Amino acid sequence: MSIIYYSAVYKINHTKQTVTRVTMKEYDHGMFQRNMDFKTLVQLITKMQKICFQDANTNRKNTIRLKKLLSETYEPTVCIVISLGFLENEKNIMNFVDGGCATLQKTNLGFLKYQQPIVNEVCRSKYNKNIALGKPIENVLNIIDKYAVLMTNTSKNINGVYLYIEKQPEHGSSSFLTKYYEKYGFSVMLHEDQEYIYMYKKLQH
Repeated sequence: MSIIYYSAVYKINHTKQTVTRVTMKEYDHGMFQRNMDFKTLVQLITKMQKICFQDANTNRKNTIRLKKLLSETYEPTVCIVISLGFLENEKNIMNFVDGGCATLQKTNLGFLKYQQPIVNEVCRSKYNKNIALGKPIENVLNIIDKYAVLMTNTSKNINGVYLYIEKQPEHGSSSFLTKYYEKYGFSVMLHEDQEYIYMYKKLQH
């Protein structure tokens, strides 16, 4: 049973509360539509986070949180990257069997000289573990690398991609996550605080 993966990066319009797909020639966007409203996007993400974050979205708390995150204009989330796997002939985007996603935020993290792209909300969601699955998170992180390079066209001070890991995460362990991201080219930074380990990856132009 083969799985077909479609991947897309969506640029966020905070005022209109919509997202627009940015073309990435190396990736088949498949059934990802050109434009999407926050409601549909948040439905996708909350379905994924029920698995990866074990978030049941009780009283729509996660829906409200995500809409607020996408709408924020101070240190904004600028894009979201999604890679979803489907059984052949599937036409409904909500019926994915595997998926990965992450957001990219512009912030200086309170210690960087300039605002930089920060990876957040990384999520892997396997709905069918009985079939051979692909690598949606690898797709997501590769697309993030490419999008961060595009961001340098308008933000000359961007010098890499950053992320941070909770020292005591609710799910998994910080040592596992650190090694996991090292596989994708991230390195631990010297700067750290009581809560987080910070990692950095140089842009590949």
